[in-house]
Amino acid sequence: MENNHKLTLYVAYYLARFDKIALKNLGYKNWESSFLDISDKLDVKKHSVRNWRDEFDPLFGYRAGWYQRPMSPSRTNVALALENLEEPELRAIVEDILSGKIQGDTENLNHLLSIADENSDKDRTSSFILRGPTGKKAEQFFIEYHRLNNLPIAGELVDTRDLGCGYDFEIKSESNQHFIEVKGLANNIGGLLFTNKEWETAKQERTKYTVCLVSNNNDSPEISFINDPFSKLTPRKNIIQTVQVQWSVSNNELQGIND
Repeated sequence: MENNHKLTLYVAYYLARFDKIALKNLGYKNWESSFLDISDKLDVKKHSVRNWRDEFDPLFGYRAGWYQRPMSPSRTNVALALENLEEPELRAIVEDILSGKIQGDTENLNHLLSIADENSDKDRTSSFILRGPTGKKAEQFFIEYHRLNNLPIAGELVDTRDLGCGYDFEIKSESNQHFIEVKGLANNIGGLLFTNKEWETAKQERTKYTVCLVSNNNDSPEISFINDPFSKLTPRKNIIQTVQVQWSVSNNELQGIND
């Protein structure tokens, strides 16, 4: 993949993740004008910008995007590297890319290009499960399933998805406190991805932690449960490269202030 294509992936991810906010903050009136301007500035085809945004879309749910196929290593690497950045931080990177400023920052340019390398980690794609429409459908299916069946255990279902606590739901009863992490698969096959927080919580809670796997999401959902996944699964640990925005001041500048 050419370097300008790799840089376009960062812009496409930003558009997919922040949608209309991204358009507004970059000064675009609509999607068509954004695709035209980005393609001109980065010397890529207009439909490529649109297609690469669509590849990231299933992560965020604004559009269905290309949920039918797994993401390639370059897209996966970019998504994982940027997932913890807030909008202003990511926008600053995108603005540097679109203005050409990043070309004069060799260290950061090489860092971005290395992350988007198609060959940097081909094995990771198979274990990267999109949480967009597939994950949301799986979570909704579990909510209804628990309401009707009281499984895997009976109790009050508490939604904790936005709390970042290592699980999606808590089930409370007089004698039990149980934690549920929901994973969705579009079809009947696929791997699972646990965040470090999820896996550490599974390790800590053991039999109080259950993975709810909802497979065949696009057709006829089927549900299964894996209690105490820490003792039953042997995932491979991935040390991923991430992007962080920092501001550095040189020693010379500090010495100049003190002079």
